[in-house]
Amino acid sequence: MKKILTFILAGVLAVSLAGCSSGISQEEYDAIVSERDALQEQVQNSSQQPDKAESTDDDGSSDEPSKEVPEGEFDAEAVLKQLEVTEYHYSSDYWNYAFLIIQNNSPYNLSISANANFYDEDGNLVGAKSSGQDAIESGYNTLVYFMPDEKYSKMEYELDVSEEEYYECVQSDLSYEASEAEDKIILSVTNNGEEPAEFVEAYALFFNGDTPVGFTSNYITDDDNELKPGKTINQEMDCYEDFDSYKVFFSGRR
Repeated sequence: MKKILTFILAGVLAVSLAGCSSGISQEEYDAIVSERDALQEQVQNSSQQPDKAESTDDDGSSDEPSKEVPEGEFDAEAVLKQLEVTEYHYSSDYWNYAFLIIQNNSPYNLSISANANFYDEDGNLVGAKSSGQDAIESGYNTLVYFMPDEKYSKMEYELDVSEEEYYECVQSDLSYEASEAEDKIILSVTNNGEEPAEFVEAYALFFNGDTPVGFTSNYITDDDNELKPGKTINQEMDCYEDFDSYKVFFSGRR
C-alpha cells in the first residue's frame, strides 16, 4: 500500500508541475494541489506503520512462523521405537553367540546398553549377559553381541538408550574394502575424516545362506589406538567354516 501511494503521489506531483506551464485554470490547479497534499499526508502516515507482511504482535513476535524448530527433550521411549533390530544366533563346539544388529534410525547419536536373559528348552534361566555400544551415529548401524556360557533355546533382551553426550561419532568418516581369502576376509579400513578416530573396532559376521557360521572382531588402530586421518589399516577377519556372505560393522569414537 505504501509503495502504491508513493507512485500515485509522484504522478500527481508531475501533473501539478506540468500544470504550471501548460496554461490550465487556477481552479483545476488548486484541485490538483489539494489532491497532492492529501496523498502526501497518507504516505507520511503509512510510513509510520509496518507493512502487513511485517506486522508484529504486542510482544514483538512476528506473525510469520519461526523457521527454527526447537529441540524437545530426549524421549527414550520414542527413540527405541525408531531402532531397527535384527537378531541372530550362532553356536560352535566352543562358543555360544547371540547378536543384535541395531540400525539407528533416530535423529540422535546414541549410547545403547542391552541386557539379555537366556533360557533352555524347559524355560529355565541359564544365563544373563549385558553389552552395549557408545557413539552410534544417527543413520548408521552397529553390532551388539553376547557370549552366554551354555547353549540356549531362547533369548529375551531389553535395550536402553541415551543421547550420546561424551563422545563424537566417527562412523561416517570410515570406509572399507574387503577382499576374500582362504578362511577369512581382509578389511582395508580408511579414515576419511580430518581428525583421528579412536578405538575403531570392526565386526564381521559370516553367513552360509541365512545362517551365521562365524564371527570375528578386531581393532583397526595403530599403536596410539587411533586410525589417523587419511590413513588405511588392513586387518584379517577369520572364519573357519564355509561362508558365502558376510556383514561388516564398526564402532569407534573421538
